[in-house]
Order: sequence, then structure tokens, then C-alpha cells
Amino acid sequence: MSEGLKTLKLFFKSLFVFANVLIVVLLIASAYSDRVSPNSILAFSYLGLAFPVLCVLNLCFVIYWLFLWEWRFLLIGLCAFLVCWGPVKKYFPYHARTKEIPKENTLKVLTYNVMGFAYRNHTKEAPNKIIEYIANSGADIVCLQEYAVSTSEKFLTPKKVFRVLDMYPYHTVVSVNSVGYLNSGIAVFSKYPILNSRRVDYKSDYNCSSVHELNVNGKKLTLINNHLESFKLTMEDRSRYTAFIKNISTDTFDEIKGALEQKLGPAFKMRAKQAEAVAAEIAKAKGDYVLVCGDFNDTPISYAHRTIQGPLVDSFAESGQGMGVTYNQNMFWFRIDNILHSPNMRSMNCTIDKIRYSDHHPLWCYLAMED
Repeated sequence: MSEGLKTLKLFFKSLFVFANVLIVVLLIASAYSDRVSPNSILAFSYLGLAFPVLCVLNLCFVIYWLFLWEWRFLLIGLCAFLVCWGPVKKYFPYHARTKEIPKENTLKVLTYNVMGFAYRNHTKEAPNKIIEYIANSGADIVCLQEYAVSTSEKFLTPKKVFRVLDMYPYHTVVSVNSVGYLNSGIAVFSKYPILNSRRVDYKSDYNCSSVHELNVNGKKLTLINNHLESFKLTMEDRSRYTAFIKNISTDTFDEIKGALEQKLGPAFKMRAKQAEAVAAEIAKAKGDYVLVCGDFNDTPISYAHRTIQGPLVDSFAESGQGMGVTYNQNMFWFRIDNILHSPNMRSMNCTIDKIRYSDHHPLWCYLAMED
């Protein structure tokens, strides 16, 4: 081999090592970015969004060095995964399915952002698929976000929803806003008595959280339903993002960069404050069990998710499989819907049903009440 080829080979090898080290540093920073509030340093919140991409890039380097039998450099990527093993398991869990679900002291919980029930009416001739799905789910407790109904009989009214979901004798709706005939908010449907309900105190024009106390066979369950601040991306923003993913280029990147920066940053900061308000409610919850559900509009590696989770258990990380994407539009491949529970409950078979009636997939699991 000529001296020139050796020099070129050494240059590219050094370049790959440098790139690998850079990815490792970013991966570790991303894995633990949820410990930093966006109100302190916003950059870490953006890093959290990049976590799955950085995992894939690091895996590519591991395979590359393995193919070349470069054990020294292979250890760089492997050590990075070892350092980030906790966040990796949280983001990409894999658990075997529980074949026999205990019948006693077990709840089936469903959370679903219904996107206004797809803004469709419900009639015998044309039933609303989202309402039918909920009615046939067999869930004991149902938490809904973007719950929207009309005051006009020409559209979907509360009476129609309650009639179809009559297997839930207890329900509470927390209104967020009204536009014309349409009232929207969040809702809880339950087969167990809802003793009281109230709204969590934080400011938002379109989002909210609510606290409910349920009597589950003589045990007190504190339930918090959430729809945290969204990025408020328009259809044009999402279309540009989709175009960028399909055809990554400098031109498409420049087009979406400004719009995303203007909307992502403020939303991260607003969710941080909302998450802190919800965490305060969890901390003062009195009772036997705590259950937190809903659309967090943020990923498992985020300040909002970590703040709300606190000592609670993430049901999908405990009993789910894979990345668990719950938002199904515009190539935003993230799990932003959650079921969290107190440690004295055990999650089984946490599942995301891949139905596309809404822009979110429904998330459900079984919870064994162990104390």
C-alpha cells in the first residue's frame, strides 16, 4: 500500500473516530437532558427530542467497528449504551406479554386523545368509530383528551356520547374552551364512583389537567388526567417537516427551522411549568393509589415527563414493547401519551392499538393493585 493511501485511510479512520465520539457525547447529554428545565437551558430539551436518532447513529457505529474488527473503537459505542442503559430501556422497552391477567384487584386503564371524536357525529347508520372503540375496550377507567362535543343536535352531543358509553355510570368533563357550538376539554369515564373532581391550577388557553378521587372497591385512587401544552404546529409546519424527512436538504431545513424554533421553545417552557403544577398535585395526593394519564405532548426523555413521573412508574416502560409511537401523523414518531402509576400497582401488557381514527393511537394497560 502506498504512503498516500495509508495517509488517506488514517485520515478517514480518524474522522470516523471523531464522529463516533461526538455522537457518544451528544447521546449521553440527550439521555440525561430531562434533568434540566427548559426554563434554565432550552438546548437540552431539543437534545431530548433527538435521543432515538442518536441511539440509531451510535448503533450504526457499533456495527461499523464490529465489521472492521476494531475492538478499541467498538467499546466507545458499547460503553455509551451502558452509560445510557436506563434511558434506553425507558425509551425502547421489551417485555413478554402476561398470558393470564388476574381477575381480582386488577384495573384496565385506557387513555386516548380522541381529536374531537374526529369531528364526526354518531348515528345508527354511521356510528362514530372512536366512541365504538371506547365502548368495546373493556376498560374500567377511560381518560380522554381533546374531548369535543356540540350543543347542536346536528352534531355529536354529550347525550349521544353518554348513551353509547352507558357502561360507565360515572363521568366527569372538564371544559377548556368553547367556539360556536363546540365545547372542548378533557374527560374521565369510570365504572367506579368518582367522589370529586377539580382542575389543576395552571394557565393555558387550550390545555388543562384535572384531579379526580375514585372509590375502587373501598380503596381511594387519585387520578390525574392531562393534556399538556402542544407545539401548536400548523398543517403547513407539519407538511414542511414531512417534506424534510422525506428529502433531507439544506433548503428544506432552512424552511422549517425558523417556524419550529418559534413554537418549540415556548411550548417546552410552558409544559415545564404545567408539569411542575401536576407534580405538586401528585406529591400531596392522599389515598391508596395514584394514577396519572394523558397526552403530555412530550417524549419519555423530557423534563415534563420526568417531572410528572417522579416516584411513579411508567407503565409502558414497565410492560410495553418497542418505541411505542402514539402520535400517528406527519412522521412525528414519538410516544407522547402515558399511563403512570404508583409503585404499589403493577402494569401488565401495556399496549398501543394501531388504529388511526384519531391523530393519536389509544394506549391501555392492566394494573394490578397489589396493596
